Amino acid sequence: MNALAALAFTLAGINVGAQRVMPIGYAPTWSPSAARIAFVTKGNLWVADADGTRRGLLVRDAGNPAWSPNGRRITFTRKGRVYTVRADGLDERALASGAHPTWSPDGTRIAFDRDAKIVSVRWYGGDPRIVTDGEDPAYAPNGRLAVVRDGQIVVAGQVVAEGTSPTWAPDGRRLAYVRDNVIYVGAKAVHKGQQPAWRPPKRAQELLPDFDQRAPVGLTIAGGTGRWLLGFTSLVDNIGIGPSELIGVRPPGNSHMIGTQRVRLANGNVRTYHDVAHFRYTNSPPHHHWHLMRFDSFELRTPDGRLLVRDRKSGFCLADHWGAAPGHWPGRRPHYLGNCDQFNPAATHVLMGTTPGYTDRYPAFFHGQNIDITGVPAGIYVLTHRVNASMQLRELRYDNDAASVRIRLGWRAGYPRVRILRNCPATATC
Repeated sequence: MNALAALAFTLAGINVGAQRVMPIGYAPTWSPSAARIAFVTKGNLWVADADGTRRGLLVRDAGNPAWSPNGRRITFTRKGRVYTVRADGLDERALASGAHPTWSPDGTRIAFDRDAKIVSVRWYGGDPRIVTDGEDPAYAPNGRLAVVRDGQIVVAGQVVAEGTSPTWAPDGRRLAYVRDNVIYVGAKAVHKGQQPAWRPPKRAQELLPDFDQRAPVGLTIAGGTGRWLLGFTSLVDNIGIGPSELIGVRPPGNSHMIGTQRVRLANGNVRTYHDVAHFRYTNSPPHHHWHLMRFDSFELRTPDGRLLVRDRKSGFCLADHWGAAPGHWPGRRPHYLGNCDQFNPAATHVLMGTTPGYTDRYPAFFHGQNIDITGVPAGIYVLTHRVNASMQLRELRYDNDAASVRIRLGWRAGYPRVRILRNCPATATC
């Protein structure tokens, strides 16, 4: 492959070969699947599909992003400190003072430079270790470390080139770097530019689902005699390029099933991901079938983010009952019309899923579609719905997995009232 065709880099905007992907942006980094790219614009960290579409702001005031090997987190810097954040923008963690972070090949540690030393910490922080002298570290897939010392790129104690910003090719055999605003691969100058990033190798394309969480609708209140529930309708669209197919198998002697995700490939084969979900049998009228646990979750928070109430919903039965996903879906037809082994608590396996263009919809109070607001004082709150909160299920992107509404909760003569003030379909913090 032509080296230039495999590199993203900064030159006025982010370029891939001769094709400009982002007109404004710098510091690109590819997701491991090459389906998404993270970059910085005006000091903020954004993510987008590889062709520049479906852009979303992930973190404000950030630089030097690097994607984790499993695609679930991104490390970045802010004001002289190294951070990580989930790929959906949650769980931001400050790790240590430093710059130019990079992930170890196994994803367990993050290395960065500080005071002309390369330091590594666990991905979640702690256990600092001095690795070597230098700056701007870059790990090869086999663990070899390239660093910059006095303007020279050093690997295993040997100077391999004059330059900065070393970046290993995915096969670990080539090294891109920058010298005098020119990107080199080995001894060959390939293009003017800065901040090179190798695109991961193409495997057979995964036809992944994309869970797009809609904001809660149909808010209503029910209850009395000292207990009040806020009900709502939850909707999750599959707007991806493949189905979310899950198979549960019950180990001998267990009451629950362990879930495997089957991902179809463009070449007609299937890739499986094991132990990514759990299923339990639910016996609660009108539900008498197996549920995928914690597929969707609901929270009530204060505007400053303090958690007040979580849902107690047990799970979902995924199926193609609602062809309601927005957009144009030519040839859409349902494939998953099972009943999740209804009335069969002794089942040893279950199949469920959602085809692209279909929606998993549960109405208010339908088996746990509510939160308990008893004792919640009058005020303004944020009600958030979030799909795939554990990020265990593989999907095209994670930054559209949450949506929310801002509400006003009032009480009059002991009776609650609720009103939606704002609808936020693309953020958890309305």
